[in-house]
Amino acid sequence: MTSRIGIKPLQRASESTSLDAERSPKARLIGQVLDTLRFQGWFFCISDLRAPWAFKLPGDRLAALHAVLEGECIAYLAGQKDFVRLSAGDIVLLPRDDVHVVADRPGRQAVSVEAVAAIDRSDRIATTFTHDGGGSLTRLLTASFTSNAAMAKAIVSPPPAMVVLRHGSAGSDRIAAMLTLVKQEASQPGGVSSAVLRRAAEILFIQALHRALMDVQADSGWLAAAADDRLTGALIAMHTRPEHRWTLAELSELAYLSRTAFFNRFQAHLGQTPGEYLQWWRLQLAAQKLKESRESISEIAMAVGYESASAFARAFKRAMGHSPNNFRSDRG
Repeated sequence: MTSRIGIKPLQRASESTSLDAERSPKARLIGQVLDTLRFQGWFFCISDLRAPWAFKLPGDRLAALHAVLEGECIAYLAGQKDFVRLSAGDIVLLPRDDVHVVADRPGRQAVSVEAVAAIDRSDRIATTFTHDGGGSLTRLLTASFTSNAAMAKAIVSPPPAMVVLRHGSAGSDRIAAMLTLVKQEASQPGGVSSAVLRRAAEILFIQALHRALMDVQADSGWLAAAADDRLTGALIAMHTRPEHRWTLAELSELAYLSRTAFFNRFQAHLGQTPGEYLQWWRLQLAAQKLKESRESISEIAMAVGYESASAFARAFKRAMGHSPNNFRSDRG
């Protein structure tokens, strides 16, 4: 179902259609951009909930997800009547982490989860929560986190409020395998490993968001450009070889358009010139390298297309608000 609150279900598709979509230029571009997302501020919880129950979650992170490991439940945005039903193996993703409710069934009076659970959401360890109402059991994996919001907003703005990934839908076998791993980990005598849950939640979020973005039909913005056959070649080229000094002539040739037509089409979709977009992309890659690698500032500058460390540092501070060294030291 698609509702007024922006709930976006992922439709079933044939295996061949799914494979074709995964190999498309749009899928490649989405994958390249999602690879640069950096997650931090993690919160994990495995909840064993016996009906009746209904909990409101505050929506204080960039994104959240709930994966149903066992049983069933519903989810909806706070203040809305429309809801989605979720069964074992289903996932609901909230890219904006809006205030929302999960419950065993409609009509329950929701209480704030923070009112009944003394959970310190500032630490990044996994926690567990149990509610015994005497009824049927639902086991949930809940994860919320922050990320580099500038990149996330550039991909799709506004993102859908909710994305539902159904068990058994096309391409969901990897998701199912990850949920199986989570269930096995949760049943271990030593308790839940935060390292396993962190990686599992990261993969679940990326897979669900990738599937959702593939399904979005946009008239403008980054997703519209990623779906435009005349622009994908140029975008992939810039993403793949950011260090190259791309000229308008080279990029327009990849688009099979005149320079003027390419420039106007690119700017109409993205609101940036090709040169501005290339600089933005270089700095996103640089930010990723600063957080994840031990390369020197000079090495990173050269890798993303700057002729000197000083030129890179000036551009980075202008765009990110921090010098490369300060950005790197604050690993978050």
